[in-house]
Amino acid sequence: MPYFDGHKPIILQPNDNSIQYQFGFSACSATTANDGSIPYGLSISNSSVSCHREDGTICTTGIIANSSHTGWVTSVLLSYPTSSGAQTGRYHLTFKLTLSDASIKEFDFNRLLVRDI
Repeated sequence: MPYFDGHKPIILQPNDNSIQYQFGFSACSATTANDGSIPYGLSISNSSVSCHREDGTICTTGIIANSSHTGWVTSVLLSYPTSSGAQTGRYHLTFKLTLSDASIKEFDFNRLLVRDI
């Protein structure tokens, strides 16, 4: 099962700057249910987002302009990489959520495409 609903990629093109995308996470509805991304009874206390290329190299090109967390939603501002050495291709966003019991749960979004159209 994929971490995120849908199948369409996010595409960044030249001149895209601080475009906001929101990623939602929900809690399971019961202790025996498997209908959410967070265990039943827990909430998200903090989140961080990082980026890496498909080959595993960490992004240093400024694709993530900023990220913030409110409730069950993590908002990420994405920008086309303008620094020297920026490469087109597939990128992955990694979300690390700190839960209310201090555990950390990781999610990967692997449908971010950077292309020069």
